[in-house]
Amino acid sequence: MIKKIILILFVVLLTGCQIKYELNFNGDNLIEKINVKISNENEKQISDLKKYTAFSIFDNSTQKLYKTKYNDGNSYFTAAYEYTYNFDEFRHALYINSCFDAFSFVTNNNDYILSTSKGFKCMFVDYNEVDSVEIIITSNHEIIESNADELKNNKLIWNINDENAKDKQIYVKFGELRELNFFEKIFNFIIDNLLTISIFGGLFVIIAIVIVIIVVIGKKNNEI
Repeated sequence: MIKKIILILFVVLLTGCQIKYELNFNGDNLIEKINVKISNENEKQISDLKKYTAFSIFDNSTQKLYKTKYNDGNSYFTAAYEYTYNFDEFRHALYINSCFDAFSFVTNNNDYILSTSKGFKCMFVDYNEVDSVEIIITSNHEIIESNADELKNNKLIWNINDENAKDKQIYVKFGELRELNFFEKIFNFIIDNLLTISIFGGLFVIIAIVIVIIVVIGKKNNEI
C-alpha cells in the first residue's frame, strides 16, 4: 500500500518526467529535496500532481508532509518537495524506502552507512515511464567510500534510467564531521549560489561600464 502511495505522490505514473533527488547529510540532520520536472504539454499530469498530498513519512503511527513549491516555467512545470529529517526519522523516509526493496541508515563505530538493495523500483509502473532520476548526495561528514557514478564538487551522483534501474544500488559510508578550510567554504558558497552571484556580477559589470562611459563623455565635453 505504501509503495503505491509514493508512486502516485512522486509522479512515477507520469509519462515523460525527470526527477532530481538531493540529500544533504549536514551534521545530525538530513535535508531531502525532490524536484519533478514535466513538460508543459502534459497539462493533465500537472493538474493531477497538484491535487496530491506529498508525504515525507507515511506509516501507521506517523505522517509528515513535505514543504511543497510549484513553478510554471515557459517550457516546463516543476514541483519541489523538501523536508529535514533527524537521524532516526530518515530511516522511515517514504520515498527512498519505497524505491528500493530494502534500505538502511545505521551507525557503526562512529561511521554512518547508507545502503539500499539492488534495483531501483520507481522508473516504470503501470505502463507509464519516468525518463530519468538523478540522485545527488552531499555531506559535511567525511565520505569514506561509495558506489556513486560520479563525484563532482563534493557531490556524489547516481544517474538512473530504464536501462540501468534494475542494477542500481546506493551505498555510502560517512565518517566524522569534516571541518572545511576557508577556501573550501568560499568555493562551496560560490557553487551553491552561482546563479545569484552571476546575476549580481553581471549587474555590477554593466553599472561599471555605464559609469566609465559617463566619465569618458564628461571628460570629452569638458575638453570642448
